[in-house]
Amino acid sequence: MTTKTQLAADLAGVAEQVTKIGAETRTLLSKIDALATQLATADQIGDEAEAALAALKDQARVVDELVPDEPAQG
Repeated sequence: MTTKTQLAADLAGVAEQVTKIGAETRTLLSKIDALATQLATADQIGDEAEAALAALKDQARVVDELVPDEPAQG
């Protein structure tokens, strides 16, 4: 049987994980905004911008996999 202390420790671990996911999400959003600004002001799209977008897609996929999708309501 799980004790109150064990449940509290597990809850703290979950809270820490959610905080980390939130920080990673905020970082991704900041990078997206920076890249969008760069693209809006650029005359041409270079290899660096394409690489930055590919890296953002990879990071977003990792974060998305950490967060389960909500079940469809209906």
